[in-house]
Amino acid sequence: MLINTPHKVGDIVTIKLFSGEELVGKLHEETDTLLKIKTPLTLVMSQQGLGLQQYLFTVDPDAPLPLERRAVVTITKTHDQFAKVYQERTSGLVTAPAGMEQKIKTAN
Repeated sequence: MLINTPHKVGDIVTIKLFSGEELVGKLHEETDTLLKIKTPLTLVMSQQGLGLQQYLFTVDPDAPLPLERRAVVTITKTHDQFAKVYQERTSGLVTAPAGMEQKIKTAN
């Protein structure tokens, strides 16, 4: 049985809003009435499948976005595989495939 650990500041989280939108972003701050999310992206469907796009186009995408808690249905840590895609999309860094570190050590 997997136990879902609570999210904390700095985690990549998934937020479901009462409007039906699903956001993925880095939790910047959390209070009883407010969440602040850095670089929020929203899920979109395309011909290639599920994708991510900027949530708001007319604001600084790196400024923490305040969300009222009353607008949030749920918040939880994002699944690791999807969190990696988010990190690659927002940081420009690409995670090496599993086992690559061992292959590099063996080659040296």
